[in-house]
Amino acid sequence: MKNIYLIISMLVFCFPLNTFSEEVIITDPRSVVVIVNRDSNDLSFMDLKTKKIVGKVFLGKWVNPHMAVMTPDGRRVVTGGTRANKAYIIDVATLKLIKSIPVDTAPEHLVITPDSRYYYQGNPDGDSVSIIDLVSLKRLKNLEGFAEPLNITMLPDGSKAYVANMGAHWVGVIDVKRHELLKKIRIGNVSERSKLDPGKFLGEINGISNATITKDGRYLYAADGDMGIVGVIDTREDKLIATIKVGANPWRAYSSPDGTKMVVVNNGDETVSIIDIKTNSVIATFEAGPEMIGVNFSNDKAFVISRTSSFLYVYDLKSLKPAGRIKIGTGLELETAATDPKGEKLYLTSSRDHSIYIIDGKTHAIERVADVGLYPWGAFILEGQDNYCH
Repeated sequence: MKNIYLIISMLVFCFPLNTFSEEVIITDPRSVVVIVNRDSNDLSFMDLKTKKIVGKVFLGKWVNPHMAVMTPDGRRVVTGGTRANKAYIIDVATLKLIKSIPVDTAPEHLVITPDSRYYYQGNPDGDSVSIIDLVSLKRLKNLEGFAEPLNITMLPDGSKAYVANMGAHWVGVIDVKRHELLKKIRIGNVSERSKLDPGKFLGEINGISNATITKDGRYLYAADGDMGIVGVIDTREDKLIATIKVGANPWRAYSSPDGTKMVVVNNGDETVSIIDIKTNSVIATFEAGPEMIGVNFSNDKAFVISRTSSFLYVYDLKSLKPAGRIKIGTGLELETAATDPKGEKLYLTSSRDHSIYIIDGKTHAIERVADVGLYPWGAFILEGQDNYCH
């Protein structure tokens, strides 16, 4: 009898029971938040109303997914496996992994064209962008010539994509129709600064993590970490038209929902700069916290995520005044968040305690959903107001 129990225990350990034994069918892709679990190598799908995990998709061993995005038509979810050097394509309705495609080294951030046809996957360690056709489910090409490409921004009409280079001080312009690198738009003058501090500016480059688009698609705001500036790019001419001095080591700019402001987090001096888009000037600077990793918006407020302090720093964008802090916990590592389409609630990933924290944007009330997966790293909501990754 003991041997029978031992055999059963071994079988359960080796072949864990599937919590979702029934076939999962998601009828409305807008009804779930996609959670990227780095260390359990899977994506969880949580129902926005019930706050229950309705399904999980295991990608394989040693994958470490970094960022997940749902195609605009709601049919697919795609993610890059940083350790596996592959792109993964999932069917939303059935939550089935339908294809894994080799890309380049350490795929992280990505973007989908508005027509849901092409998937652009950035590969920072490969200095390239892999382009995948979501109809044929094949990689079309590996576009080289970048320098640690991080986030990729697509124009609303899908004609061009803008690639931020963390290992350089320029933004690359890709013609989406031809899938070719057209131009490099330089932000700031590194040579002048390198004369003042060669040890810093001729060493490891802390360049551009993202080119943030305005709501009308006319301008891009690209924060340069080494330069301490935000460059403004005209997307019609693909030309730098202004530079704005902000705090030390800006991470990136985040656009307010009404399209009037950019919120820039400066990790070098732990400040937040508010830029007025009409005047391209800093209209407010606030003290904040360490390792600010993201900004979400709700009820005319900016919620700034401080990864290592376990706090959200809140700022009123109408009065341009601090609106308090929200303590999420103690000793946590807060990652990134997604905001629902109505701008009412934030879905914040917390990696150390394997949880999602739901924050009410009006009352600042907090609700924890535990055990969503191991080391939840990011979240995505179709038609959500704020979807981004590290």
